[in-house]
Amino acid sequence: MGKADLHIHSEYSDGMASVSQILEYVQDKTDLDLIAIADHDTLEGSLDARALVAEGKYRFEVMVGMEVTTREGHLLAYDIQEPIPMLQPLDKVLAMVQEQGGFCIAPHPMSWLIFSLSESNIRRLSAPQPGEMGLLGIEVLSATPAGWVAHERAKWANQEEFHLAELGGSDAHFLEFIGKGYTEFPGHTPEDFRRALREKKTLAAGSFPTLQEQGGIIPRAIPQFWRSLILLPGRHLRRAWNALRQDRER
Repeated sequence: MGKADLHIHSEYSDGMASVSQILEYVQDKTDLDLIAIADHDTLEGSLDARALVAEGKYRFEVMVGMEVTTREGHLLAYDIQEPIPMLQPLDKVLAMVQEQGGFCIAPHPMSWLIFSLSESNIRRLSAPQPGEMGLLGIEVLSATPAGWVAHERAKWANQEEFHLAELGGSDAHFLEFIGKGYTEFPGHTPEDFRRALREKKTLAAGSFPTLQEQGGIIPRAIPQFWRSLILLPGRHLRRAWNALRQDRER
């Protein structure tokens, strides 16, 4: 069985490590076979990771993805080539991902601590109408406090109602939490993972950080909150302004 952590954040959004630092940590400190840097509303970190791993220095592989902020909550999108605009309706985002040949996962579902897809939205997207794109999987183990508060409900709802492929992810913003949550799947490659996802043969695994582990990041929490609440929104605003200006110039 292979191990994948497809929910890692870098300094391109609100993570506290560079892409290079993340890759080195995965190489030296974990036994992960597959990772994705899924930053908030940007593909830059994910594309950088793909380019660096393509040089052949690492034993693991990467998938390209991002965490999209839709109007209804966060959504993980993978196998896309162009970034998806933020704050679009959920169904429009799904259609954009489908146009690029990608697929979507519900991260930290139903959590009241973070902007998450609701139970009703996930229920609807677990059984899409013909021609519509739904969800391929759900993160039933998101190894953060935000994931912990809804973990049991998400796991039960998926078993009883949604019947989506289950995933685990770290949602790591600090290096030491990478791989805390992960997905087991038959095989080791991105192709093996995609096949397992379609066949619903994935398994969420891992554990939630202990209070001692969480306490260890307290001295670094303020810079991370600053990055998350101030720097990242400012970066998004500048990006949106530049895109608007370019459209006007055309």
